[in-house]
Amino acid sequence: MSLSRKAALGLVVSSAAVLVAAGAGAAHAGPDSEGRYYGSIALNPKNWDTASAWNYSSYAGSDARALAECGSRDCFVVVRFSDGCGAISASSDGKWAVGTGRDRGEAERNAIAALGPLAPPFPNFGSSAPKRAEILHSQCSPE
Repeated sequence: MSLSRKAALGLVVSSAAVLVAAGAGAAHAGPDSEGRYYGSIALNPKNWDTASAWNYSSYAGSDARALAECGSRDCFVVVRFSDGCGAISASSDGKWAVGTGRDRGEAERNAIAALGPLAPPFPNFGSSAPKRAEILHSQCSPE
C-alpha cells in the first residue's frame, strides 16, 4: 500500500472514530417529554475554569455533565437555563455574576448587569474609568 493510501485510510478511520464517539455522546442528550432542552454552566471560582452542558432532557443530566467537564471538586453549577442561554461574567476585582436570556447576547448583557456598578481597583494609578467586565462563559440550549 502506498504512503498516500495509508494516510487516506488513517484519515477515514480517524474520522469514523470521531463520528462514532460523537454519536455515543449525543445519545444521552435530547429534549424532555414536552420538547424542552436544559443546560448548565459550572464554575471553579479559585481558577476561573468553566464548563457547560446543553441539550439535556433535565437539569440533573446537564448539571452532572457540566461538573464532570469542569473537572475539580471546587466546581459548582452557577447557572441553569432551559430553551435559552446562560452566561457568567467577571469583574477585575474578582467578583462574578450570572445571567440568563432568550439568546446569547441577552444572557451576556444580564450577566454583566448583575455585577452592578464597576469601580476601578484601589489604589488606581491610571484612569479613573471603571474596568470592563468580561464574559467568562456563555452557552445556549438547544444549540
